[in-house]
Order: sequence, then C-alpha cells, then structure tokens
Amino acid sequence: MSRMIAICLRCGTAQVRTDLGENFEKGYTLLKKETFCPRCNKKTNFIATKDINNLRKKLEQNPSKPLDGYILKLIKR
Repeated sequence: MSRMIAICLRCGTAQVRTDLGENFEKGYTLLKKETFCPRCNKKTNFIATKDINNLRKKLEQNPSKPLDGYILKLIKR
C-alpha cells in the first residue's frame, strides 16, 4: 500500500493514510468523501498528496486556482 498525506481543509491537520486510491498527477487531489478530522472533531473535506514539500514548492511557483492559495496558507502553518 502506498502512503498518502491527507490535509484537512478546515484546520490544516495532516494525517498519513494508506487507504486512499486516488490519482495524484497534479500534486494534490480533493478527496470526494468527507473524512473525520481529529482536531476539528467534524467530518470535513480533505486534499491528498504524496509529498507536502513538493506540493509547497509547486504552489509557491505557480498557484493557478483560488484553492491553491488557501492550501499554501494551510501548509505554511
């Protein structure tokens, strides 16, 4: 199983997950299913990526969508 990092879009908490079977060619993917966040104590949306450091570099160089700026802000915390 491959390891993926899921980042909560509400608080920015990162979780290592092995049960994700998504396609990650863009650097990150917005997960279709809401997942429980232990920090927020709610079901929220998550993004998933293989490497946070590479994702940070890509988003700093070329943020193309409005969601990219928000994700970059969450990662930098």
